[in-house]
Amino acid sequence: MKRIPIVALCGFLGSGKTTLLRRWRRDEALRHAAVIVHDLSEFGLDVELLSGEEPTPVAGRVAGRVAALHGSHARERLHASVGTALDEISALDPTPPLVLCESTGAARPWPLIKALTQDKRFYLRHFIVTVDALNLHRDFVDGRVLTGEPFDSRDVALHHAAEVLAEQIAFASVIILTKIDTIPKSVVNAQVQTLQRLRPGAAIGLSAQAGLLLPQLDATAAPKLSVLTDRAEQFGLTQHASTADSVEALVLRDVRPFHPQRLHEACQSRLGTGLYRTKGFLWLASRPADVLLWQQSGSQIVLEHIGLWRAEMIRRGNEGLLPEEVEHLKVQLETEHPVFGDRHNELTLIGLEADRESFYSALQDALCTDEEVAAWQEGAIFPDPWPKSFRNVG
Repeated sequence: MKRIPIVALCGFLGSGKTTLLRRWRRDEALRHAAVIVHDLSEFGLDVELLSGEEPTPVAGRVAGRVAALHGSHARERLHASVGTALDEISALDPTPPLVLCESTGAARPWPLIKALTQDKRFYLRHFIVTVDALNLHRDFVDGRVLTGEPFDSRDVALHHAAEVLAEQIAFASVIILTKIDTIPKSVVNAQVQTLQRLRPGAAIGLSAQAGLLLPQLDATAAPKLSVLTDRAEQFGLTQHASTADSVEALVLRDVRPFHPQRLHEACQSRLGTGLYRTKGFLWLASRPADVLLWQQSGSQIVLEHIGLWRAEMIRRGNEGLLPEEVEHLKVQLETEHPVFGDRHNELTLIGLEADRESFYSALQDALCTDEEVAAWQEGAIFPDPWPKSFRNVG
């Protein structure tokens, strides 16, 4: 029986895995590929983004061709949950030509590799590690920290992140240096040389705005499981948990809008180095129509426009909608908040406890008070220092 290849996409938090994967899935050759999304977040934002128009699978199950392994399925139950997902994927018709696995940025590589190679109907074609070129430049001396050079910083959070990243790279058959358009070419070249010293034999690809496509890696040999096993034993990693120590997730859910000025100030003053990643959906009191996708990685923050809230579509009337579609939206809104409709904030914060809790508190303080909500209902104007327009996400 022909075995199904698995392409695993690992890499530290916010290094561009989801962006690459969404780009790869638009290729016609991968139309029938299955996807496993291994996500530390409790509500599975990445699987929602990757499901597109398909129903979003519940945690631990496959829907369509997407398996959602978030929350406990990404941690304590990883091995068993991956086994269940592979069994369901093998029964799909038509048989997937490939399985794409996106892992949480806090993943320990060996438990993930062991889980993905437990079913003999599949084999590991690539173990890809994405590395954010800008963060590597800003925080890790262009990667020289990972090779054992002295690290002047006393920041415990950065040391912890460096350890996780170095462990991931140690198992890479392919390293993709992402966001190379954000730093000078000479710096990119220096980073490539450092990564080659750190992981001899790994193929290194360069990507700006998800510009590297999966077929470009066809000539790269598949990793040998026996070699990876020896490496795990050599480094004493065989008994480690599936995710990095002390890196946990915390979810903020609230229907009230963010005050745009206070949210901006929170990002300027309360974004500690131990908050490795935040992601999710939010809305601003100054822009009540827009569903905004928030992604923070290190000191980088990206806000993207992904559509309109249903409440706003009803408010605007039936422009572009059929009467039956308008009625369907109204039915959906009947169970939503009487003031905000379906507008809400749902953000996952991933990192070390102190910085995670600190930013969570800052976010709560940035939500509108009852008085500000009343002013919003009366049409008040809120100071808004955020960019006037955001990139649209299709």
